[in-house]
Amino acid sequence: MTRKMPKVNRRSVGVEKIETEYGLKEEKAIEDYSTQLREQIKKLEQMISETQRATNTIKITDDRPVRISKRKNGYQYYLEKKDGKLEYIRESDIDKVKQIVQRDYNKVLLDKLLILKYRIERFLKIYDISSIENVYNNLSDARKALVKPLIPTDEQFISEWKSRNRGGMNPFPEEGIYQTIRGEKVRSKSEKILADLFARYEIPYSYEPQVVLHDGRTIYPDFVLLNVRTRKTFYWEHFGLITDGEYAKNALSKLNLYDQAGMDIGKDILISMESPKIPLNIKHVEKIIREYLI
Repeated sequence: MTRKMPKVNRRSVGVEKIETEYGLKEEKAIEDYSTQLREQIKKLEQMISETQRATNTIKITDDRPVRISKRKNGYQYYLEKKDGKLEYIRESDIDKVKQIVQRDYNKVLLDKLLILKYRIERFLKIYDISSIENVYNNLSDARKALVKPLIPTDEQFISEWKSRNRGGMNPFPEEGIYQTIRGEKVRSKSEKILADLFARYEIPYSYEPQVVLHDGRTIYPDFVLLNVRTRKTFYWEHFGLITDGEYAKNALSKLNLYDQAGMDIGKDILISMESPKIPLNIKHVEKIIREYLI
């Protein structure tokens, strides 16, 4: 968005979610949690290792149980002898009790960590989220032609998503002069760079869709994009003249519209920007793409 933006009406739109002109609703795929579970195992392994090291540093060999009684100003600690009698622990010997209690805690904790790690590993061996989609994928083409799957395939979902998110809807009278690798015309060199990056990463997108707010006003994001894995829709705004006072004012007004409509920057709205002295940071753009869109 390197052109001057038209002024935006500042009327409140409330806190309702933005939908497209075509009634787009958020439709998430069943998420595959295997990656998160494997990361959980790595974290558990780290905790197991740390607990084992901490336990090994405790050299005390006294295995007598620690008994505790409540006192007005705190607690009183004892060690239970073999005959059942209690040995009072003076304040000067409290470090001994601390080590015993810490050692016992570490042993119980280590047992729980190992059990949890084992259970997750067993679950992962039988966890196959793809089996749901494969019920449809394994059908013959003849049967697929007759079946409407519960979960649309990626190809089906992308096709429907594109039909509801048509590009080239901005009526602002300025024709694009830069052609992307997909053959569409965009208004700035940076927008061409962005579009080509989206295409290179095989991210479904449309340039300048029309988004209708619930109060009837329209807004034209630079791009609308789809994370195919999560099936979440994002809007991308590129601010190319951010040091220009009037441009920056209009940019903030547009971001304010998103905010008032319940769209969060970094959650629903992705942003890139540049100025005459600070060019578009391609590496940062690719980082955003990998984090939100793949």
